[in-house]
Amino acid sequence: MTQRPDDLPTHDVAGRFAAPIDQNAHEPAHWEKEADAIRLLLADKKRHIFTTDESRRVQEALDAETYWKLPYYERWIHGFSSLLKEKDVLREADLLAEEARLRAAGEDKVEDPPGHHHDHHHDHDHDDHPYQEDDDAGIAVLSPLQLRGRAVRNLLIARGILTAEEIRAQIEAMDSRGEHLGARVVVRAWTDPAFAVRLAADAGAAVEELGLSRGETVLTALFNTPEVHNLVVCTLCSCYPRSVLGRPPAWYKSRAYRARAVRDPRGVLAEFGTALPEGTSIRVHDSNAELRYLVVPRRPAGTEGWDAAKLEQLVTRDAMIGVTESRQP
Repeated sequence: MTQRPDDLPTHDVAGRFAAPIDQNAHEPAHWEKEADAIRLLLADKKRHIFTTDESRRVQEALDAETYWKLPYYERWIHGFSSLLKEKDVLREADLLAEEARLRAAGEDKVEDPPGHHHDHHHDHDHDDHPYQEDDDAGIAVLSPLQLRGRAVRNLLIARGILTAEEIRAQIEAMDSRGEHLGARVVVRAWTDPAFAVRLAADAGAAVEELGLSRGETVLTALFNTPEVHNLVVCTLCSCYPRSVLGRPPAWYKSRAYRARAVRDPRGVLAEFGTALPEGTSIRVHDSNAELRYLVVPRRPAGTEGWDAAKLEQLVTRDAMIGVTESRQP
């Protein structure tokens, strides 16, 4: 029997949601970077306390209203804190006690960021700062899950499971990654046909030739041609080639993009200002816990003889996701 759309899991938007894609940039707050770092460290090869699929399973068990109401990194905090309890690494009583200690010490409050808005009426997955306003001007109270994230961090450090230095190093490592790394890969493929062949055959090994990390999943390069344009999405969460592009943009994680990329890819491209010839087919690639994609956009005409540094200025993050093409010279 064919499964009706309403029977699909909450998180699997699978083309069921229609809304414009909010392309506004979002600079992660420190609590978001810290949640990101803690989840990655707990799932790394050294600790391997849980897997990406286990983290996803806990988040997907949330009801629809809660799942879409929670900001992205609060869902991560819910996921790893729940799994730490499930696996008897931490106890709920210890977490509650640490949260109470933080409140008593006034560590449940932060300085309210300038220009911060407390609006949560968005009908999409959002990354705005989920603080609650306090009576004192310029002070905000951490949300319950933000406070839980802070309690988890403190307990993990106290028990020697993580160190503060490891968390700082993970944040710094992710801060250092971005489109400039992916651009190096793309330009090398543009200018070195033998490297392009190796990149197509084994992207992980090829990026390591440039001193870059392949990450802990399989990395696959997708080459755009006049006949085929590649577009990358993660319909279930936010799987993304972080080793060469850094953290995913907020719009990539949004419900609107996750739903519409598979149903109306040409319409999505149009929202990003990309108009392809009618004869160009679009292939949508769905990332997952084991597989990441990097789009190699076409090299613009008129760039013959350009050096690598100049060419790299034409390669954007969005082009390597596939929502745009390379900048024109």
